[in-house]
Amino acid sequence: MKRRFDDMKTIGMLGGMSFESTIDYYKLINEGVRNQLNGSHSAKIMMYSYDYHELELLLEKNLWGEVTNKLSEEAIKLKNQGADFLVICANTMHIVADEVEKRSNLKVVHIVKSTLAFAKEKKIKKVLLLGTLYTMQSQMYPTIFKEDQIDLVTPDSVDQAFIHRTIYLELIRGILLDSSKNRLLEIIKKHRKNGIEAVILGCTELPLIINDHDIELPLLNTLKIHVDAVVQYALE
Repeated sequence: MKRRFDDMKTIGMLGGMSFESTIDYYKLINEGVRNQLNGSHSAKIMMYSYDYHELELLLEKNLWGEVTNKLSEEAIKLKNQGADFLVICANTMHIVADEVEKRSNLKVVHIVKSTLAFAKEKKIKKVLLLGTLYTMQSQMYPTIFKEDQIDLVTPDSVDQAFIHRTIYLELIRGILLDSSKNRLLEIIKKHRKNGIEAVILGCTELPLIINDHDIELPLLNTLKIHVDAVVQYALE
């Protein structure tokens, strides 16, 4: 069925979490729309970009209510300005996605649900989740993935702390170190012995340092999976 550009939905994006991955979101969404519609087409996007330091301080103090308030406030503004649906450009912030969707009355294209659909399509049954401490220790991924009986594995506490530090002290600051990459690959290798079939890059900064060429296992790049779902919904 031929896509109609005049039916394209306007995307409301909450970005800056961090801006390193938001750049990829913006570029890949526009490329996806152009690939579907051809010619000079691009996506209709409205975006609010946070100063992530402000959100980081709230997360460190476990003030999730304040985080929810900040995301909801900007989501409501995007809706009032004409956005048809919402894209939260980060895994961790999807912990409050349902409440943001409820308060803003703006549909959220959910990164975890999109990743689950991808895993189901690939018939993956056991997967390793990498991400921030907030993501790895929350019930967000386990709750959604258990619906389809996919076994979700997380690293031990020492490795979780290392991954979290790498994300916050390096990746969101644009720092890519070979030593950190090698340690991440060692963590994956360790869990491969335990029968994992794939790895979820459950932080949108992780694809900056790990890609498909680095390991033989399938990588579930949540940023790319999310982008594909966003483009599809925008053009439905």
